[in-house]
Amino acid sequence: MESVMQDNSALNEYTKIVQADALQTFIQEQTDGSTIALPESVKVADLEQYLEHRRRYRGTMSTNLIAEFVEFVTSTIQGYNDLTINNFPCFINPQAMRAIAFFNLGDVDSPGHGDHQAKLSLLKTEAFQELLGINGKRFEQRQMAEWLEDWIDHIEAIAEDGAILPLSTAVSAIRRITIGTTAETTREEQTFGTRQSAMAEVEAKHKDQLPAFLKFTCEPYQGLQERTFTVRLSLITGEKPQISARIVRLETAQEEMAKELEEKLRSGFEDSEVRTFVGEFDHR
Repeated sequence: MESVMQDNSALNEYTKIVQADALQTFIQEQTDGSTIALPESVKVADLEQYLEHRRRYRGTMSTNLIAEFVEFVTSTIQGYNDLTINNFPCFINPQAMRAIAFFNLGDVDSPGHGDHQAKLSLLKTEAFQELLGINGKRFEQRQMAEWLEDWIDHIEAIAEDGAILPLSTAVSAIRRITIGTTAETTREEQTFGTRQSAMAEVEAKHKDQLPAFLKFTCEPYQGLQERTFTVRLSLITGEKPQISARIVRLETAQEEMAKELEEKLRSGFEDSEVRTFVGEFDHR
């Protein structure tokens, strides 16, 4: 019985040696001898860091600029001209305003590692971030007047009848808003005037000089064309008057900006081997 157990133990040890030797041979063949299988629990150690050169060129380039992204991608694929790789996809996510290009993704017949990439992620400009920050916000008179003065270079004030107001006039009118009361119970909402009361009527004076809309012009993302956004202003009366701001048709503007990004990338890669797709690709 003891002899049989010894024979089984010897067989198991021999099997482990054969398996380790086969694994070692396979790994050596696949990595040109730069990776080995260690005996302890058959751990694998990558020795690439000790080689004079890496086994293959790879890495990730990241940028916020469309022109730099296009230039890097088109110049990099030229280095693959002598190889069999001819599939260079670029996936565009218009909702997130970003894109990723793969240089060694390969294809179904010859899949690559997909670890040589270039990434584009557009950044909102300071002016556009400021504009988005006021959307749906309520301002006190002083806050609204100071905001207009801070961004005067981007703003045009429009009256309710469509007339353009000098911005200094609009700012002064906002600062001078006063509330009057009468003993009537009414409620009427207008673009830049709200009359309401439980026992009194509230109305805004100097209404003819108050802006109903703002035209805010800025470059929304670096590399995209300048765009004008319309902001609707509404007066909210109470103990202290407040002014609310809302960007008109913001979703439409966002769709147009996403479309512009797609067109710029497709145009930039038009004469190259890069193929563009709208969507994202998980290469795990």
